[in-house]
Formats: sequence, structure tokens, C-alpha cells
Amino acid sequence: MVTFSHSDNGTPEKVWEAARWPDRFSSLRLDALKRLVVVSAHPDDESLGVGGLIAHVAGLGLPIVVIVLSNGEASHPQSTTHDPARLAQIRRLEVTDALAHLAPNAEIHLLELPDGKLAEHLDLAAGAIAEAIGDTGDSTWVVAPWRADRHPDHAAASAAAERAARERRARLFEYPIWAWHWSTPEDVVWSGESVRLFDLIPAERKAKARALALHHSQVGPLSDSPGDEAIVPANFRAHFARDYETLLDMTLRVAVRPVSPAPRDRRPGTSDTRGQADPNHTLTAGYFDAVYASGPDPWGFESRWYEKRKRSALIAALPRPRFSAALELGCSTGVLTAELADRCDTLLCIDLVEQPLILARERLAGRPGITFERRTVPGEWPNGSFDLIVLSEVGYYCSVADLRRMLERCRASLAPGGALVACHWRHPVADYPITGDAVHAQLTHVVGLQRTVHHLERDFVLEVYEPRPAQSVAQREGLIP
Repeated sequence: MVTFSHSDNGTPEKVWEAARWPDRFSSLRLDALKRLVVVSAHPDDESLGVGGLIAHVAGLGLPIVVIVLSNGEASHPQSTTHDPARLAQIRRLEVTDALAHLAPNAEIHLLELPDGKLAEHLDLAAGAIAEAIGDTGDSTWVVAPWRADRHPDHAAASAAAERAARERRARLFEYPIWAWHWSTPEDVVWSGESVRLFDLIPAERKAKARALALHHSQVGPLSDSPGDEAIVPANFRAHFARDYETLLDMTLRVAVRPVSPAPRDRRPGTSDTRGQADPNHTLTAGYFDAVYASGPDPWGFESRWYEKRKRSALIAALPRPRFSAALELGCSTGVLTAELADRCDTLLCIDLVEQPLILARERLAGRPGITFERRTVPGEWPNGSFDLIVLSEVGYYCSVADLRRMLERCRASLAPGGALVACHWRHPVADYPITGDAVHAQLTHVVGLQRTVHHLERDFVLEVYEPRPAQSVAQREGLIP
């Protein structure tokens, strides 16, 4: 059980500064690292403990997998304004945003195990971590919360990580979080452990601070009501603004040959000029302005039989005859919108640029319940809940990070019993950051959704996802049990 309270004053950061740990411990060098697996018991652990390391490894262009074991829904047990389901939804979005900032190309796995009860699900957690390690051996480093952090979920995350690292012979490191609050520099808990310090350059510290700030529900109060106080207040955040991060080398525990630490002045790549990876970038409004400058129907939505047939397939795939509130992302000139409108009471249609929206408004003039808005998603996400969300020929314009954020927002906005419909061209296009197939591969990782329609052709893929557990159309009609 937790033996401290986050509301206590704790050990001030000035006490840790006075201990001059950089003079006492060696640096961690990353020479042998080829792949990083970060384990987080709750959303924000990764940003607090190793946000700078994640940013550094992303800058090296190495693969990163982040496994978030719980949604952190128990962070405010006394709240009268936010129930656990709402907190889980908020924190999923926050960790997705924070990691998109730290490492745009990182894989994120949200396991959604119960907050506060991770010890009851070690097999699931260890299995997911082992799968992320794969067969890469000690070229993969696993970093997880510290087993001595005096939080049961952190101890459980450590146990799962150790089991997986031992099985796959990966290196294992652990990062403290709450120990900065309840311990002191001379506490016996630090003795006998292999403490390593990872130096952060200013850009990494800035990225870490921004990622932590994106965990709004933790660094600030949920409201002015009792029970909604910040879990990570300013005095506690000060521990994570240092120019180094602390990790404990647990590799000997998993029987893997440890790598000797380097002196602090020999860590490679400590200048601001080291190379950055070249991540994919979401296409901007300027790109689409140029496309629409070529004519009012640049993709042949109105003239090509291919497009007409594909729209018919999409409309036929809708799992219900009628929807109360729908959201169409990337509505363009409104050709698909006109057919969706026949099946929806209200329809919010979004596009990135104004030119196609002008044509769409003209096309649908006089049709009730239809609203057109210019927005940049996923950043300018609309409020509300929708029982139909349509993502047609849009996802491949996004970077992988923005696509992940958009899919998570789709899931958060999807009403119970709703449907997410996605349809994309499968052939590669030089201008697009990713392919249609890659978009639909990301859809399979959205936790809590079940694919109920899968239509695959040489030219396009059409899928429907619904919240688990989903009934088939025949079950809804009472044709089968």
C-alpha cells in the first residue's frame, strides 16, 4: 500500500540540489542501445521519470515503444466532479498528446488495466512488455517505475518489466518518482543500488517540461471543489526539472551482462547540434489550397465511377439505418456529405481549408441539421459526442503521431453504441506521409473498439469499428441470439 501522501510537503528540491548527486554518480551511456521500451504504471509516469530520455532517443531515430499499464482513473478518488470513467478518458488523451510531443514516431500501447490493482494483472502486463522487446536481446532497454518507490502499482510495473526482461534477456532500468517526495539523499533506500544519471541538454529539458504540462489533470486542479486538487503540484514538479534524470541499473537482476557506465564528461551527443530524426509531417492547409486551385473537383468525386461505387460501399456498410449525431472529418466539397445526410439527424462536417467548404455549403444549402466548420484536427477537436464518425480518405494526410491523436479523439468522442467508419485508398502517394494501409493498421491498436466490418479491395480498404462488445447487424435485428 502507499505509505505517503502527495499532499504532504515532502523533501524540498533544494535538499536534493545540496546533495550534489552529479558529483557522486556516473553517467549512463547509450552506446549499446538500439530499442527503448518504456513502461508506465499510470499516464504521466513516463513524462516525469524519463521524459528527457525519451526525447533524446527519439532524436537519435531509434524505435521507442511506450506501454501505459493503466488509465490512471483512480488519481482523484474524492472528486465529486469527475468519475473514474471521465478521468480515464482525459488521461488517455493527455498521455497521447505528451508522447506525441516527446517522440512523434513512438508506438503507444494503452493496456487499460485497473488503476490500483496492477499486481492482479502481472501476466498481461509482462506479456505486453515481452512482446514489445521481441527477440532483440540486450540491445533493447526496458525502463520501468522503481520497485522501491512505495507505490503498489509502481512495484507491480517493476515486477512485470523484470519478468519480461529476464525472459527476453533485455537490459532493465528503473526510474524513481515518489521517492523524491518521501526519501532524502542519505536514505538507506538508495544504498546498494546502481544509480546512474542521464544528462539532459536544454532542448530535452524543455521537451520534458512541455510534455508534463500536457498532463493537465495532474499538474493542475480539476476544479475548485475539494478532492480535485493537483496531484503533481509545483513543489513536486521541481524534482523533475533537473538537468539530469536518475535511473537504477537493475540489469544484474535479470542476468544480463551490464555495460560499464562512462564518466560524466564522455556521454556522446551532448551538444545542441546533434542530428534529429526526420519524422513525417502532417500536410498543411497550404498543400490543400494548391490542390483546390487546380479546379473544384480535383479528385474526381463527382465524375469518377470509382468514387461513386466506393461511396455506395461506405453507405451500405453503416451498421444502423439512422444516426442521431454524426461527425465527418475532411468533408471536402460535400459529395459524401450529401449521402450521409440522408441517414443522420445532425451532421457536423469539418475540413482544413475554406475553399471546399464554400462548395459544400452551396451543395447542401437548405438541408436541415448540417453544419460546416473549418478546423485543424486533431488539435481543434469539436466538443460533443457522436454516434457516427466518418474518416474517409483523410488519415494518410497525417503524421503517425497526429493520426494516433486523432484516432484517440475519435474514440473519446464516440457515443456508446456508436460507429467509426474509415475508408482509404491503398496505393502509395508520394506526397502523403503514410499509406491507407498504415492508417488502418493504427486503427487496430485503438483500445476498446472492435472491428465489425472489413472490406478489402486492391484499391481501397473500408472498415467499421464499434465499442466492445459489439453486436452484428443480424443480432440487432433479432435474427440470431
